[in-house]
Amino acid sequence: MPEFAYPFVLWLILPSLLGVAWRWFSTPASIAVSSTKHYTNAPAPKNFAPWHILLFLETLATIAFIVALARPQQGVELMPQTQEGTDIMLVLDYSNSMDAYDPDPSLSESTVRRLVAERAIKDRLDVAREQIQRFVKRRSADRIGLVIFGVDAYLSCPPTLDHDHLIAKVDQLTGSLLYRHERGTNIAGGIGAGVNALVNHSESRRTMILITDGDHTVDDEVFTPEEAAEVARDKEITIHTVGIGSDNPFLDTYLRSSGASIQFDTRNLEKIAAITNGRFFRAKDNQGFEDVMDTIDSLETTSRVHEALVFQRDLYPFVLICGAITLATAFLLRHTLLREIC
Repeated sequence: MPEFAYPFVLWLILPSLLGVAWRWFSTPASIAVSSTKHYTNAPAPKNFAPWHILLFLETLATIAFIVALARPQQGVELMPQTQEGTDIMLVLDYSNSMDAYDPDPSLSESTVRRLVAERAIKDRLDVAREQIQRFVKRRSADRIGLVIFGVDAYLSCPPTLDHDHLIAKVDQLTGSLLYRHERGTNIAGGIGAGVNALVNHSESRRTMILITDGDHTVDDEVFTPEEAAEVARDKEITIHTVGIGSDNPFLDTYLRSSGASIQFDTRNLEKIAAITNGRFFRAKDNQGFEDVMDTIDSLETTSRVHEALVFQRDLYPFVLICGAITLATAFLLRHTLLREIC
């Protein structure tokens, strides 16, 4: 509700209304005539005359100026607000195989090299970065974090509403960020790091999106991917798993053909998703990855109630403008349409 900096000024409205009432009901001006026989058929005077319009507009303008003088303000308040949002941890495979390219097998080697140079064909890591950034920009009400994993797992960014900071972290994901001299895909470690980040930084609905292009290949002495998924389930964390990469033979970072495809055993990812009541997705190209992230975006919606500050602002300029417009209207009517009548 609006508040007034000088509420005592509003008392000026009372004498203004009394003056208006006196003018409204006072006897109109008259002139003396010697005989009224010529006015016997004249219509009876009306209770409402055109000059009442002018009086009404001038009264509104006067009240508006008094209210503006009292300086109405919108105060600072803590207001509960409801937004659609959840806490999401992106767990991204950062192993060496993410540097691979998945070109159309019908393209010639020279065409592939040209398209890679023009960045029309991107490696799996670039595709993942692009789709993650697109996903983050659409989830303004979510706290989103990032874990990257290869042989080991690292918390790159805890769940945050500062999405510009998160996107900057995603931008830094290049082949030179970490010295990846060891080969391996530690899915269990990635899930574990994601669970720890969500448990330590989140109190609302928790979701993890696991993105990888291969199987779990690291023998972890602590737990397997399925056991890590069970821990996530016990912490009420849902895991959606995404297997990326084409079924066709891929090219390594030096554009050398591997002669092999990415037909990894997706049953592990399916099981991880099933344990945590999530879903498994397969993304074989950029468009497929985009469709997957769109589907996850539609799945992960929940209401979050939080308190937000509503800052004070002056409302008197608006009231002052309304009063000025009303007074100008009365002035124009007095000197145009109602000039002879009044």
